[in-house]
This record gives sequence, structure tokens and C-alpha cells, in this order.
Amino acid sequence: MKETILEKNLEAMEQWYPDFADLIRKKKYQEDNTKIWTEQSQDKEIIFRIETNGKKLYLGGKRNAKDPIQMWQERLGEIHKYAPVFLFGIGTGAYLKSMIQNSPKEANIILYEPSVTIFLTALKEIDLSKEIRNRPIGFIVEGLNDTEFLPVVQGVLTLETLEYFICEVHPNYKAAFSKQLWDKMKQLMKYTERFFVNFNTRRLLQGHAAQNVLYNLPYVAQGYHTMQLSKVIPHKGAAVLISAGPSLNKNIEELKRAKNHLFMIAVDTAVKPLLKHGITPDVFITLDGRKPLELLKGAEWLPVVSNPVARYELLDQQKGKKIFFFDGYQLPLDLYVQNGKVLPGVAVGGSVACSGFSLLYKMGFETVILVGQDLAYTNNKSHADGTFQETMPKENTDFMINVKGNYQDTVPTLTNLKIYLEWFVDYIKGAKERGNFQVINATEGGAYIEGTELMTLKDALDEYICEEIDFSALIETMESAFTEKEKKKSFESLKDIPKQFLEIKKIAQNLKKEYQKVELIEKSGCRNSQSYQKTIKKIKKLTDKCHSYSGYQLIEETLGTAEYILQTEFFYEQDDVEAKDLILQTAGQGIAYSEVLQDCAILMQELSCQMLERAKNIYGGNHAEQ
Repeated sequence: MKETILEKNLEAMEQWYPDFADLIRKKKYQEDNTKIWTEQSQDKEIIFRIETNGKKLYLGGKRNAKDPIQMWQERLGEIHKYAPVFLFGIGTGAYLKSMIQNSPKEANIILYEPSVTIFLTALKEIDLSKEIRNRPIGFIVEGLNDTEFLPVVQGVLTLETLEYFICEVHPNYKAAFSKQLWDKMKQLMKYTERFFVNFNTRRLLQGHAAQNVLYNLPYVAQGYHTMQLSKVIPHKGAAVLISAGPSLNKNIEELKRAKNHLFMIAVDTAVKPLLKHGITPDVFITLDGRKPLELLKGAEWLPVVSNPVARYELLDQQKGKKIFFFDGYQLPLDLYVQNGKVLPGVAVGGSVACSGFSLLYKMGFETVILVGQDLAYTNNKSHADGTFQETMPKENTDFMINVKGNYQDTVPTLTNLKIYLEWFVDYIKGAKERGNFQVINATEGGAYIEGTELMTLKDALDEYICEEIDFSALIETMESAFTEKEKKKSFESLKDIPKQFLEIKKIAQNLKKEYQKVELIEKSGCRNSQSYQKTIKKIKKLTDKCHSYSGYQLIEETLGTAEYILQTEFFYEQDDVEAKDLILQTAGQGIAYSEVLQDCAILMQELSCQMLERAKNIYGGNHAEQ
């Protein structure tokens, strides 16, 4: 008898949580009143149409179900290794699958589903076995094991992990299950309150992203971006992308032949071993906001391709040109928009090598030669010798995933590396469909990337090496995208950024007052009064005004759960007697988070003022004079 999808999912699940799978098998649950129909979107994805509490909604795009998930994942960006991730709503499982595929295996993913009917339908209709077999996913389902929610929260959310906390609600779940979601969100916020006891604790939440973006703005204002790089680099031949996989040890010396013949871009981790072997890449690319500075020791004069959220200390030490691309942050983009210019984007597939590959494709190279792109633990090593250690140690790979190898039947790899591997396959496939494009995998080890042609690096260079070109000299001829007048305008606009945070601080103060009014009105029993409605509208207006500032994006990412608090639909939706405690709690939380919002705005204002001081020091007052 053919195994059902439900049974496959339960078998995968019971490896980690046998008792939970047993509850489902023994039907120890009571289905709710949600009605559900399975349909297919126009892009051939399974979607659910539901009806609950008189509301009819789609869980998944009726026309396009794939693109919203991809955009959502790109918005989230790279997930930290130890991030606690809360997903509210399973839907058709597509968002859960994407999160599992795009996060390190150490990240703790907790899924809360307010409808056992939807959860069971997803298990019956959607094969999640591959994803949930490889790592423990915390499933909390209303009417099944919902009492476990708070213990799970306490287990994964600590002061150390709070900085990386992610909380996402599946589309249309707030409309369908607002009461259940709010109940769990209250528990989540009540637990996190103790982390906001004083401002010193709150400072820990700032992370590095906001500081990096603000501190890098003076560099962005120079006007160098990847399209400018493309203008000066000939791209009719081949380019070489050098990564730091363990197979780089085998053919690193061969790369000397490519210097000044093929454009060479290295990922940041590969720079140190390259320089040790006397090989200077033409540029290197970096993404990570916490990249160790010692990896670039001795490479201070190299040009760097970067996103605005890269580690600012790393960019500080680089004396070569700083060439930026758009990665979703609004403040850097504003510097270009106000001058009627475009800050071009580069695909972020999760790793710096993905972005380097996308850059070479967008620059117009018809052939890209991959070196050191193992995407696997070749010879049980994570990186090439000379990266993090002089000789990289061998690691235990017994419990890793095995994928097809370039020169071996299988090679061990990690979940995140497998995600990057799949990204390369998809990107190459799309690039080839759009035109003539060839990828030579000269890694000489590692995982097989479908769509690439295997060659030794020697053979690849023999075939594609061209006449001598001084790429470094060409990069020096790069012109800024901004005229001197536009540069001055950009630097002048930097002065307005602290003002944004000052305004947000004032909004936070006013929000607190309005939430206090809600509290007083609710206690007096005058919820239906004109004054109450006016106060609710004022809260919404203040919240919308907060969102209108580009700088609020940095606060939003810093505070995480505060964004949920600052929404007001729960005030509108609750109108019964039992809602009193809920509204009072919401108002109390609103007051608490308004205070946190104010403190965060003050911190951002301090950082942006320091950014202006940096601008003066970096440019000697030429554009950044007060």
C-alpha cells in the first residue's frame, strides 16, 4: 500500500517529537469550525481557501504563490545561526519550508498554528517530510498542545538570542485568527518584558545592523556602485569567482596565471590565503556585518564591493574604492533617489559567493569560472587552509547531509550550504534561459552544481585566458555616480537623519500618552465615547507617521516584537465585555513599548550624530562641514 503524505510527515516528525506525532495518530484533538478547500494557484502551487468566523480568505496567493515567499525571504535576509524564529500560521507550509531551507540548522524554528483543521490539512496535502526530518521544528497547535507554547518560548528565547529574534505572521492569519494570535503574542511579550528592564539591556538589542548602515552612509554618499564598476571593466570574456572552500588548496597557485588576464573577484574569506600565495584579486566582496577583521589583514588597498550593512570597521580599514549595491535598506537608497539616480541591486542568495556570482552575471560576463566553490566539506574541512586557521581542522561529518559530488559519488554538507547550492542551480538555470551564459566549475572538489561544466582550473585558464588587462588601473578610473553638486546634496541630507530619529522620539512620547488615555477610558467604562474613538485614530495616525520615516526601518528591525504592539487593529476588533482585560493589557504593552521605541530612537539619534562626525573625519570637511 502506498504511503500517504500524512504518514510520511508523521514519520519524519516522530524522530524528534514522537509524543506529538502520537497525539495526531490517536486523534487526540478536537477540530475547530474552520472550513478549508484545496485549490491551485495560477503558478501551479497548492493553496488553501478557508472560511472561519464568517471570513473567507486565501492562504497563499491565488494568482502568484511563489514570488511573495521569495520576496519575504529576501526581506528577512540572512538568518543568524542561533536565531529563535516564531512563525504564526502554517498555511500551505510554503513559508515554513522556505524558512527551514534558508536558515542554519542551529536556528530554533517554532510554528504556532491556531487552527488544528488547517494544520491537519497541511500534513495531509503537503509533503514536509524532507524539511522536518533533518531538524527539530517546534509545532504548537491550538487544541492539540497549545499549553506548551510558553515553555517553548522560555526554552529558546534568552537575552543572548533575543538580538536575533524573528517573529512573522502568515498572510491573512491576522484577519482570520486575531484573537488566538494575540493571546500567544501576549505570552511572548510578557516573557520578553524582563529583557527591557533598563536601557543598558535595551542597548544589547541594537545589534550591529543599524550601526553598520548608519556608519557606512558617508561611504555610500561617495556615489560608487556596481554599475559604475561594470562600466570600466571589459566583460566580453570570462571572470573568476574565488571562494574559500577547502578545494582552493589544490589549485590556488594556478590562479597566478589569471592575474591581469581575467577579472578576479574574491569573497572576503578567500582574500587571506590568496595574498599569502602572492595573488591579489581585483576586488573582494563582503556582506557580513560581523566579518572578522583579521581575514582582510594586509588587504587594505583592495577595492571592496559591499552592501551598506557590512561591518563598518572593515570598510574603515579599506583604502581602496568602496563599491556598493542595494540590499533593502532605505536610508542608503534615499541618497540616490533624491539625486534621481539608481542604486543597483545584487541578488542575495544567503552567502557572499551568491552575491559575487550575481554581480558577475549582472556585469555582463558570458562565462564565470568558479574556484573554491565547494559548498561541501571536502576532505571533512569547512574552509581552505589559511582562512580562519593556518591549517583548517577536519570535522566530524557523520551526521551531515550528503549530496552529489563533482569527483566523488557524494560529499557531506550542511543545510545552509545545500540551500546555497540550490540557489546556484536555480540562478544558473534562469541566467541560461535569458541568454548565452556559461559556468565553468574549476573547484576540483566539492558538490556538483547542476548547469556547470567541470574543468580543472589549468584547462579553464588555457581555454579562457585573454590578453593582458590592468583591471586594478581600470577600477581606479571609476567615476562616481554623483556630480560634485550631487555629492554635496547627499552629504547635506545626512544632517537630516538625526532629525528623523528626534521626530520618532517625539512620536513615541505622544504614543505613550495616547495609550495611557486608552487605559483610563477603558477603566472608566466609556469605550464607546467619542473621546475613545479619537484616541484610537490618533494612535493609528502616529504609528503611520512613524512608518513614514526611512530611519524607522532600523528601529523596526531592532525592536522586533514592538512593531506588532504598535498596530491598532485589535482595538477596533474587540468590542465585547470580555475584551476589557485584553484592551487594558494591549494599552499597557503599548505604553511599555512606546518607552522602548523612545529609547531606541534616542540611541539611533546618537549613532546618526556619530555618523556625521565620521563624515567630517572621513572627508576632511569637504562635503560634511557643519
